[in-house]
Amino acid sequence: MAKNWFLMLLLFILMVGGCSQSSKKEEDSSPSTSQEPDVERSEEVSQEAKEIKTDDYQKYATENPEEMVRLEPGPYSGNNYDEKAVKQLIDQFPEGEERLDYYSRIAALIAEDYRPFMEFFEGFDTSFDGPTEQPDGKSSQMEVPEEKQINVQILFDASGSMRAPIDGTEKMKMAKDAVKSFLDELPEGVNVSLRAYGHEGTGSDEDKERSCSSIEEVYPFAPYDKQDFLKALDQFSPAGWTPLAAAIESSKSDLEKQSGENVENIIYVVSDGVETCDGDPVKAAKELTESNIQAVINIIGFDVDDQGQKALKKVAEAGKGEYATVRSQQEFKKFFEQENHALRSQWLEWRNENTSHYMKSQNERVEALLQKEIEMKKLTRQEEERFRELLPYAYEKFLGSTNKSSLNSSIRGRALRQYVTSIALPLRDELREKGYQNREEVRDKAREEREKLKNEED
Repeated sequence: MAKNWFLMLLLFILMVGGCSQSSKKEEDSSPSTSQEPDVERSEEVSQEAKEIKTDDYQKYATENPEEMVRLEPGPYSGNNYDEKAVKQLIDQFPEGEERLDYYSRIAALIAEDYRPFMEFFEGFDTSFDGPTEQPDGKSSQMEVPEEKQINVQILFDASGSMRAPIDGTEKMKMAKDAVKSFLDELPEGVNVSLRAYGHEGTGSDEDKERSCSSIEEVYPFAPYDKQDFLKALDQFSPAGWTPLAAAIESSKSDLEKQSGENVENIIYVVSDGVETCDGDPVKAAKELTESNIQAVINIIGFDVDDQGQKALKKVAEAGKGEYATVRSQQEFKKFFEQENHALRSQWLEWRNENTSHYMKSQNERVEALLQKEIEMKKLTRQEEERFRELLPYAYEKFLGSTNKSSLNSSIRGRALRQYVTSIALPLRDELREKGYQNREEVRDKAREEREKLKNEED
């Protein structure tokens, strides 16, 4: 051992004096002052290495990769690696130890830091966000915090002109049949209301006041019940004047009870003519849509002349909705079929949007897992290469053997690479499986709703 200490002292003197044969080439190409920081750093790290407790190295003898990845790195790991400094420390190892002791002591000096990788894998989230809000306004069952309520109110013109026939069928009957078919096709959970207006009195001047004030909610807001709704439809027949503006104003009082952040209000006005009760339906529609209710007013003009169409279009524009003209029972039915078709198209868009989102999220995270696994494996190979440099030196010095078959420089590397694969691969598989399940749920839901709507249309 005295001999070893003598050699160490000699090496130190040569390094400080700048006379070491091995560093002469570097001295010739660099100013002598540039070496001083390197010496200081080497001494600093060497001091840190010397302070490792004598029994600390024993934990690096583990063959369990789960324990390996949780060990703190050696002072000469990563960019701190200095082969010469490590060999100087190897020279100070005690003689007469077993092969595993020397291996573990070296591991304690150069072991890489795998803890950040474990933190990444152990904290990796394989869950997916819920899909976007469904087209029917109901929230999905997967992680959507609150449901949206859809309210549909039908404002039904029951003025006397609705008694006129088209192709032998009364306009009122056509309109009622079309409304009934439309509501039959609405998704579950939608609240429905029906208001009739102009359904009392007659079209005579004497009955104008009575008729213009006849606005009644015959089916208050509630989930659609076909039997009850049909009873409500049967309560009125074509009668008097057309108080459209007052009907829209009355709708406001109904919807005020239904307003809120997660509420959507839609009004369908079914009418065959313009305002005849001296009201201003454009103003009423604008006030309604600009209120906190924020309802949308759609107008369905039934067999309306050109002048009436222009007037009703203005009401729809003020209500931020759409206007459509129908002139027969077939067109009436077609209008509501188009509403239904639009909803089916929205389901298709919803499906495509969410399946694409899930695939992108899956692929991005699978790639992140793969890259992190590659990075860790690369680090194990770097550590392995350093073992190949140091083990022969230590074994020859203390054991008199450099037999390559006995170096075991790949023990840690192989174990760690197998271990990281055993962690990352199941995570990737889990992501793919969950991504597939989410896509299938979205496809099934969209298919179910679109088929439901199609069957109802047929």
